[in-house]
Amino acid sequence: MHRCRVAFVLFVFIGGCTSSRPEVPPHYGPRANVADFVKNTAKYKGKAITLDVRIDERMANGQTLRDYAGRDVKVAAKGPKGENLSFVTTIPPDLSVPAVGYGDEVRVALVCTRGSLREGNEARLIEKR
Repeated sequence: MHRCRVAFVLFVFIGGCTSSRPEVPPHYGPRANVADFVKNTAKYKGKAITLDVRIDERMANGQTLRDYAGRDVKVAAKGPKGENLSFVTTIPPDLSVPAVGYGDEVRVALVCTRGSLREGNEARLIEKR
């Protein structure tokens, strides 16, 4: 009887109690509120944040966001009163970018290097939502 308990305890500790964690995507900064970012951009200078936005850049027929690697792209979100809140993010040329277009919703992790809505918001991750 004692051997059965010992064997059971050893089984549980050695192989039966492994925790399985779901695959977690890379973390590039806390989720931020777009309205607060647009209103108080200077306080985000030097910080990494993650924002849920939509692509607000008009693209030529057949082009996707991948064609804009190495360039600035306008993104936007709806504010609390339904207003359009927009800013520009820079897509580095070597960043993996999803094939999305105008109006598509994405999650953008970026570093706000200058505290400005029009420059210095360097994307570190862009994924389709």
